[in-house]
Amino acid sequence: QGLRPRIIDDLGLVAALEWVAEELERDQKIRIEVESKGVDRKMSSETQILLFRIAQEALNNIRKHAHASKATIRLEGGEDTVKMTVTDNGQGFRAPEKIEGMVSAGRLGLMGMHERAKLLNGDLRIKSAPGEGTEVSVSLPWPVVD
Repeated sequence: QGLRPRIIDDLGLVAALEWVAEELERDQKIRIEVESKGVDRKMSSETQILLFRIAQEALNNIRKHAHASKATIRLEGGEDTVKMTVTDNGQGFRAPEKIEGMVSAGRLGLMGMHERAKLLNGDLRIKSAPGEGTEVSVSLPWPVVD
């Protein structure tokens, strides 16, 4: 159920993101806001699952490593793209400049997020620096409906 929670099928991606955020808030006392704008159009189930899994991994990294007190998940639909950004106010880290550097640095979760984005011709970017928090953003071509 954690990999494909039924809530995605029943209520959609935004509700699923709110659900996973509430779980982390309750367990870790990290305040998490979920914001959505322009995602009224229907997304394919593949896109919803992919975005959910990326958000889940980003939140897991926040829980394990960031020492953050707050985070935001922002989902935005544009004319041709859908973008999700997960930010936190944690301790940040030195992000590898190249994707290949993630594997050698032992950052397999980040590599997994990158690979998921590539599955749907998307782009994943990680901005972070020690002491400055982290931003993970994924941009996908606007998904077609199943």
